[in-house]
Amino acid sequence: MAGNGKHKQLEREFEDLLLDVLDQDYDLAVRRHDDALERRRRDLATLSFSYRWSGPREARAVVRVDGAREFKAILPVDASSPEELRRSAEDCESLVLFLSEHLERKRGESVAVAASGQLAWGQREDD
Repeated sequence: MAGNGKHKQLEREFEDLLLDVLDQDYDLAVRRHDDALERRRRDLATLSFSYRWSGPREARAVVRVDGAREFKAILPVDASSPEELRRSAEDCESLVLFLSEHLERKRGESVAVAASGQLAWGQREDD
C-alpha cells in the first residue's frame, strides 16, 4: 500500500510538471480534470490522466482531452530522479501538436458564437 501512495505522489508531480510545460513552454491553456473550473477563461483544454505502472519508478501516462474522445497520448514516465521526471514531462510533442489544433478549433468556435450574437464577447455563459 505504501507503493500506491508513492505512485499517487509521483503521478501528481508528473501532472504538475506536464501542465507547467504545456502552459509555460508552449503557451497552451490547459487544466487538470480535477481542478476547479476557471469560468472566465475561454478555450481551456481539460486533461484527464490515468497510469499503467510497469515498475516502482516506470509508468505510462495516458492523457486524454475532454471533448476529444478519439485522442489519447501515451507518455513514458521515468520517475527515477526529479530530472528524469521533468524530462518525461517535456517529452510531449504529440500532445502539444494535438492541443494546438484542438484549442485553435475551440477558439474558432468561440469566435463564431460571439459573432452570431449568441454570447457577447467578454461575457461569461452564466452572466
